[in-house]
Amino acid sequence: MKQKNKMWIALFLAPALLMFLLIYLGPLVLAFVSSFTKWNGMQSMRFIGLQNYIQIVKDPVFHTALCHTLLWALLAVCIHVPFGVLVALVLKRKRRGWRFARSVFMLPNIISRSALALMFLFIYKPDVGVLNTLLQGLGLGHLARNWLVDPKTALMSVTNIWLWYAAVITLMVFSELSAIPAEIEESARMDGATALQVDWYIYLPLLRRAIGTGAIVAVTAVFKEFESIYMTTNGGPGNSTMTISVMMVNKIVQSSQYGYANTLGIMLLVFGIAAMLLCNKLFGMNRAD
Repeated sequence: MKQKNKMWIALFLAPALLMFLLIYLGPLVLAFVSSFTKWNGMQSMRFIGLQNYIQIVKDPVFHTALCHTLLWALLAVCIHVPFGVLVALVLKRKRRGWRFARSVFMLPNIISRSALALMFLFIYKPDVGVLNTLLQGLGLGHLARNWLVDPKTALMSVTNIWLWYAAVITLMVFSELSAIPAEIEESARMDGATALQVDWYIYLPLLRRAIGTGAIVAVTAVFKEFESIYMTTNGGPGNSTMTISVMMVNKIVQSSQYGYANTLGIMLLVFGIAAMLLCNKLFGMNRAD
């Protein structure tokens, strides 16, 4: 009987395993192997050892892209995730209109990232853009500028496309909050705790794993963030908005350097795994309560 059950389990798992091999593991192995080769995607691969990795380490464009990518990861952990948690805590109070606010906050996540980038491209237009028009209407015309072309403002302008849209984090934390018994808050309030003290000393410690998971999701998402930059600045002006993911695609599109691009992809994967392990350590994800 047990042997028969194992056969049925294997049968039902086979399609999922096959899809994993074809869609994930196969391309990953190909990327890893080709990262040690010179390959233009058409001709045969030529093994060159660690030359791609050495060239990347010496590439000043990669240094810039790495700094921007790590900055985005830092902003994701320090601003994006806390903002999402804050919204979840506010929604937990279920004040009037909280369902409407939750729906509105989710809207940007329904829109595709490419469409959202195009919307911000119009917002940042120097002549008829919403932002400059608003500044001029408020008498702050001296602050108006070409936001996506000025190297001083281009990176943060692109960052704003994703930084404040933390609906995924909010939903994760809000669902965890909903599972916490209301009696815990009621007992704390009876003992004289304020709403802020309840959030800080009760809810946040209980939400440690949910927040840690949100941080992992946010950091890995910004590591592979591509559309918002590609549709607005494509890494420019100069390399002021270049990230590793954009650099990787540009190496393929502009010069057909598939081997070099896959090397960047492998390094991005390593950074992602390192970030995940670091978040696990920081938030004590594996620690028993």
